[in-house]
Amino acid sequence: MDFSKLPQVAGFVVEGEVFDPRTFLLSSMTATEAAAFLLFCWPKFTEYRGGVFLSFLFDKPAIDKWFAHVNDDVRAVESVVNHVHLWDVLPPKSEPEHELLGELAEQVGAMWRSALSEEFADRTFVVTVAEETTDYGPTVSFQSS
Repeated sequence: MDFSKLPQVAGFVVEGEVFDPRTFLLSSMTATEAAAFLLFCWPKFTEYRGGVFLSFLFDKPAIDKWFAHVNDDVRAVESVVNHVHLWDVLPPKSEPEHELLGELAEQVGAMWRSALSEEFADRTFVVTVAEETTDYGPTVSFQSS
């Protein structure tokens, strides 16, 4: 990630040096915001009806409706429920941030893969990162394989 292109960090980036996020975070983010973002990046999961779902998106009645709609296809329900558009979580405020979201989506996908692997070592999952040309902005989703 090239932080030098992001206007929000202009005063925190020294040309030719590696960006040190500590001072920027100290002035820009609270511990609560950091905790919420970490929960998004390394989420908790809920097991239900043979599927695995992001706990922050788990809505039993809605999931039951999806199961009925797709004839109890667990993978289909997982792919719908575990589907997050980064624009809906981190709306870009500048063109450089817009471009950064694709890289962030890749990183979030990698963290979801690791979190799933750590919690469900006996199962395999497909984590998908879609570019904005194939979905509504950069999107991360997962389902059982």
